[in-house]
Amino acid sequence: MVRDIWTVVIKDLKLDIRRAENFFSMLFFSVTILLIFAFALPQKQSTQVDILSGVFWIVFLLSGLLSLNKTFQQEKENGCIEALLVSPVNRGAIFLGKMLGTVVFILIVQILVIPVFGILFHHSVIENFSWFLLMSLLAALGFGSLGTLLAGLTSDIRFREILLPLLLFPLIIPLLLACVRITQSLLAGEGILGAGDWLRLLVGFDAIFMIVSFLVFEFVMEL
Repeated sequence: MVRDIWTVVIKDLKLDIRRAENFFSMLFFSVTILLIFAFALPQKQSTQVDILSGVFWIVFLLSGLLSLNKTFQQEKENGCIEALLVSPVNRGAIFLGKMLGTVVFILIVQILVIPVFGILFHHSVIENFSWFLLMSLLAALGFGSLGTLLAGLTSDIRFREILLPLLLFPLIIPLLLACVRITQSLLAGEGILGAGDWLRLLVGFDAIFMIVSFLVFEFVMEL
């Protein structure tokens, strides 16, 4: 099964490399939003700290949605989705491969966005780069698992670009709340353990939705 997962991940990453517009659109979109907020927010850093955590995760959410929209797009455009589903590969392996491909894609963008965020808003972000990257990983796991399931569910629907966020956003509210609270703790100098309860909520959310999405994915793709 591990080999099948790796095959799906490599396939998706190769397609993303060949179609670099997906990556650059996410990157430019994220940087553009940060620049807009940089000009719009008050210049006093003490005032900015109260809302910077929200800004960071808004960028994550919207750029991540762009990544989800292309999860099954390649297969649909080339008429290969049926071939993928009837291939001798476990459906769980397809789900995990798709999910991990999305997580890697998001993390690559985050590695570039986090320093930009720190330069524009709060220099302590760069000092806590490893913690912000860890949070991005945890958020990407929950976001990617639930998003991959819903992307598969809406892949055959005509208005999937509209339906996907309508289904996704209400379900990931606990994840976003936890990420915002942990970010506030980091920016306030309390460290990631200063929001220990929110960190446990984030890890629990990831575990629950990864397991549920893994188990339900096979039935969703039969619809």
